[in-house]
Order: sequence, then structure tokens, then C-alpha cells
Amino acid sequence: MTDCRDLPVARAAAGLAIALAFAAAAAASDLTPQEKALIPLAKKEGAVVSMSSLFQDNTVRALEEGFRKRYGLGPDFKYTNIRKGTGPTVSTARQEIKAGRVTFDVIMVAGAGFFHGAAEEGAFQKLDSGQWKYHEVNAKKAHAYYEYPYFVVGSAYTFQPIWNASCPGMENVKIASYDDVLDPKYRGKTIASDVTKSVSYALTTLGLREGGYDVKAMWKKLKAQDPLVEFRTEAKMQTVISCERPIDMWNLVGRVFQAIEKEPSLAKKVRWGTYKEGQVLLNRQLAAMKGSPHPNAGKLFVEFLLSEEGINIMAEREASIISFREGYKVPASVKRYMIDLSELKVLGVKNEVEAYKQLKDMRDEWRKVFQ
Repeated sequence: MTDCRDLPVARAAAGLAIALAFAAAAAASDLTPQEKALIPLAKKEGAVVSMSSLFQDNTVRALEEGFRKRYGLGPDFKYTNIRKGTGPTVSTARQEIKAGRVTFDVIMVAGAGFFHGAAEEGAFQKLDSGQWKYHEVNAKKAHAYYEYPYFVVGSAYTFQPIWNASCPGMENVKIASYDDVLDPKYRGKTIASDVTKSVSYALTTLGLREGGYDVKAMWKKLKAQDPLVEFRTEAKMQTVISCERPIDMWNLVGRVFQAIEKEPSLAKKVRWGTYKEGQVLLNRQLAAMKGSPHPNAGKLFVEFLLSEEGINIMAEREASIISFREGYKVPASVKRYMIDLSELKVLGVKNEVEAYKQLKDMRDEWRKVFQ
């Protein structure tokens, strides 16, 4: 017989059990048939490995936890990300495909030419996606390159101007145009992104050129400012923060977000803007590798990255995510860092596959100016 004094506790426990049951049912109802079919297979494999130039360590841990919870994979399921720059990511993937020994399951990077060629070689698994349909319409509108069912577009990003208003002479600076960055008064204050070491910078350059902007003239004006030539966005962000070079023409606002998380006082110092000449969208293609260690977990992870839950995790940790998912609402915690594409002139590389053939000549032109 139950003591009446235990009834409130029993009722609370029962209520919690019912709430958890409803939460589990809601999560299960959100899963597509494709996800449900992959869950037991992924759970048996016990791990998934991605290769992407995007994810910071805290993003990886949040994705791991979210992936486990969404699919009930258990605490022992492991997620690892191999993080390299865009070019090195593509290079590593090509080498492993050629060698016939692939060590990762999923790849997400801006590399249409690589993805097109790898798909022709049969390097990717054929996706049966229940999530891609929510992205395809907007991806088409943005002329983002994909070849479903072999690879899709996981997200996009764009480089924006970032500056430190607390540095000497920077108090009233506002950058809304390339002309603002190239003003001669900023000599010794700017950073030039090294186009020769980054596919992303190179594609941004091509996108601007295709949009009618005189890139060669821009380079000459930038060179006249005696800029610091740098590659990594993290290193450039630190240079802006230290006031060594308080203006970076091309960086990710996600780096500002991450810096402010570590040092909240930077929220009153670091600024960012957009260019009236246009923002070049760079699309991160996404695929599951054939012959990988965890093929089913790889396909399920692709679904996760395309789900609203997965996008939210990426947005809340990186704040440089542009998603093509229909009806997607940016989390309030990072809304101030995100751009509204409807309010901007959006530029894209017209033919992402053919663009790669132009990179060598364009980089040679850049070297003539800066080296």
C-alpha cells in the first residue's frame, strides 16, 4: 500500500515519465523514414568521422551530443572531425580517393570542381535523403552547385569586412564599400587575404570579377596600403583585435562571435559590415564517402547536418552559416551576427566547376601585384 505522503513524489515521477515519453515521441515523429532506417546501422558502427574546414572544437562536441540525442545512439557513440583549410581538405580527399583508402565518412567543404570530379569517379555513396527536399528550392535559386543523389549543399558562407573601432584612428570608421577599405588613410592598417593559399578567397575574387568589379584595380590600391598578407581567418582576427592591423577586408563574422565569447569586452570594440558591391556566396558541398569506415553513420550524419536541429547547432557555435533550408529561422542567440540575404546584393560564382580552371591564372595575376 502506498503511503499518502509519497503520492506527490509518485505523481511528479509519473509526470516526468509522461513528459519524457512525449518528448521522445515528438523527436521520433520529426525523423524521416530514411533516418529511421539508418539509425540501427549507424549505432552498430559506433562512430562517424567528418572532414570539414568549418567546425571548431566546441562545435564538434555540440554536434556529437546533438547527433547522439536525436538518433538515440548512446553515450559511447563517437564523432570526430578532421579540420583543415579548404584547399588542404580537398587535397587530402583527392589523395585518399586515389589511394583507395578513405579514412573519413563525410566531407563538407567549398569545392564544386572536386565534388564533380569525385562523383564521376564513383567516390560518393548514393544518398537517399529525406532532408534535402527542404533545401533544394533555395539552392536552385542561389545557383548553388549540387549533383543529388551524390552530393548536396550543406551550407554557404561569405567574407565580410571586420574592424576594431577601439584602435587609434578607428573610432568613427564604417565600412560599407570596397572604396571604404581602400581609402589611402588606412595605409598600414589593413590585411590582404592571401589568394594563393585559399580556394575560398580565390572563389570570392572570381565572384566579384564576374559581378563586374575591377579586381585588378582593387589589388593595386590595396597593395599601395602596405598591407599585411595573411591566410588563416583566426590569425587575422587576432591581428585585428591586437590593433596590429585593425581592418580585415575578408573574414568570417563567426570569428567575431567566437572572439566575443572568449572576451565579452570585445563586443564594444569589434565591428563588421557588408559590401554594397555585393557579397559573394561560397557554397559548402556535402557528401558521404564510398568505402569509408562508417558508411551508414556517414549517410545519417549528412541527414543530421541538413536537419533544422543540426543547422541550429552549427549556427549557434559558428555564426557564419547561411542555410538554404526553407523557412529556417536563425536562433535568437546569434541573430545579430547573421546577414539577411534579402537585403543584400548577392553574388555567386556562375559556374563553380569551370571556375576552378581559372584559379591558376588569377593567382598568377595576384602574385604579380603582391609579390
